[in-house]
This record gives sequence, C-alpha cells and structure tokens, in this order.
Amino acid sequence: MNLEPQKSDSGIRTLGGTARLFVGLAVVVLAAMAILTVLEVIPREAFSEVAAKTGIIVGICAVASVAIGFLTRR
Repeated sequence: MNLEPQKSDSGIRTLGGTARLFVGLAVVVLAAMAILTVLEVIPREAFSEVAAKTGIIVGICAVASVAIGFLTRR
C-alpha cells in the first residue's frame, strides 16, 4: 500500500492544450482574413501586414503560456 501522492503530467497536457487553442484561433483568423482578401473586402497589403502581426501575437502567447506553465510547476 503506497500512500505517497502520484505525480501526474496534467501540467504538460494543459500547456499543450493552451498552445493548440492559440494555434487554432490563429488559423481561424487567418482563414477568415484570406476569404475576405479573395472577396476583395480587405486589400492585399493590409492582409500581409495583419497576417504577420497575428503570427507574432500567437508566438508571444505561446511563449507566455510556456513561461506560466514553468512558473506554476512545483
């Protein structure tokens, strides 16, 4: 009979889920912007600028979620 608490990898799974969420949102946003660009609602120059900024924002959010994951570990 082992009374010591079992260690779980739930922190790693949560971190992966958070990263998947950010990437999923970025894909949806970029797809919507691409559709609007094809329909000529958004100019091509604006699309390239916003697409680059969206990629940078997703990267920042991913790094922040990794940092928070490491800080909350015991």
